[in-house]
Amino acid sequence: MNTVIAATEELAPLVFPAIVWAGIFAAGFIALAVVVLAFRDVAHRNPRRGNHDAGHH
Repeated sequence: MNTVIAATEELAPLVFPAIVWAGIFAAGFIALAVVVLAFRDVAHRNPRRGNHDAGHH
């Protein structure tokens, strides 16, 4: 039975090779990291933030 299923199985081709998909997702994660770090910098410059938080990190 397994040989019949394996013989009739049709594999769908990928749109891009696997290494291209990996590059796309890596670029996306890097872009998200840049956004997170940019907003972290803005949060530290917030004038409403008290001085009691300044020395913790």
